[in-house]
Amino acid sequence: MIKKNAHAKLNLSLDIIGKRENGYHDIKTLMVMTDLYDEMNFSKSNKVEISQDFNFDIKDNLIYKAYETLKNKAGHDLPFKVQINKKIPIAAGLAGGTSNGAATFYALNELYDLNFQREELIEMAKDLGADFTYMMTSGTKIASGIGDILEDVRPIYLENILIINPGYGISTQEVYKKAKIDDERIDFQKILDAIYKLDIEKLNFLLRNKMEDVVFNMHRDLLEIKNKLIDFKSAALMSGSGATIFGIFEDKKSLEEAYFYFSKIYKQVYKVRVGEEFGSF
Repeated sequence: MIKKNAHAKLNLSLDIIGKRENGYHDIKTLMVMTDLYDEMNFSKSNKVEISQDFNFDIKDNLIYKAYETLKNKAGHDLPFKVQINKKIPIAAGLAGGTSNGAATFYALNELYDLNFQREELIEMAKDLGADFTYMMTSGTKIASGIGDILEDVRPIYLENILIINPGYGISTQEVYKKAKIDDERIDFQKILDAIYKLDIEKLNFLLRNKMEDVVFNMHRDLLEIKNKLIDFKSAALMSGSGATIFGIFEDKKSLEEAYFYFSKIYKQVYKVRVGEEFGSF
């Protein structure tokens, strides 16, 4: 049996730069990994078994797509069973599905002694989605292009973050279709400087996610969550295309006060940390 912890990511700001002829958007985003994860246990089987209830065709699942990609590259079948202890909310802007798919590449490579190098696995995964390049590598990165060009930056460590998910998912494709592209660029260097200093007031001025306007127009409750997090003295933002909102706190006391408030309203409220040790397969 091979055990993998598939971690959730956060976008600590996200800019939409432009749109390509093929429909993909050029973005720039600061991404980090959290200690929130799905526990996945892989074992050999005589057929593909995913022990998780999905309300869509199994072949649309990124675990299955990762398996098919690796199987085709290996030239033979790689049947497996995976048991998942699911903690990351679905369609939440946390890349939980992509993280599950990334874990599958590494797990099957080990399970069947395929001996593909890390760089080869990352290359295979690129066609499955823009988040795969980052989720296969982790760490503190600025991603550009469609999310596939990664730049290393000084590691970010944050001890007191609150994640709140309202219990419903949001379609990334729908958000991108409605998103407006402007000429105002996000200053990532200023954001990094403020994060390293843990300057909450400055972060609330600097943190931006160009998808928020679209999502908040559809779901006003998410804007209310963000504003309430700010009231609790955190720097708040939506991650990815939503629906998860997170708050960065200066100290544990403020975090606990906010957790006590939100956990009485929502089921999916998590206290998480950000660090370089999370997310590496």
